[in-house]
Amino acid sequence: MKWKEWSEYAADESNWQNRFERGLLKAEHIRDYVLRLWFEEDLDVSIYELDFYPLIVEEDPGEALRPLRDKTRFGSVKGDYTLIWLNPETGEHDEEAVDIAPECIRYFCEKYGKKIKIAENRKHEAA
Repeated sequence: MKWKEWSEYAADESNWQNRFERGLLKAEHIRDYVLRLWFEEDLDVSIYELDFYPLIVEEDPGEALRPLRDKTRFGSVKGDYTLIWLNPETGEHDEEAVDIAPECIRYFCEKYGKKIKIAENRKHEAA
């Protein structure tokens, strides 16, 4: 259901007009399927914790994201504009790597995540 919501939201071009996503600054594995995520803002940062369990275990996220059900692989996340899980065999960002766009992650953070810190310039949007 959550992936379907995202697909419908992403397909609506009005959600992307005049919008620029700066991306992720950092991703930190907290426990199990929980990540702490830092988003770059204008001269500030927003921080969320997001539990991916409902997104990758309870729902079928599709073939590309199924490898993240492995907790060891999930815990090896990097945040560098996008969320990245490098190929565990090569350590490279290649065809076996998994990544998720920052606008998708921000959508899930704002809708389902725990707000740790919201940048001053985004507080009116989050209300």
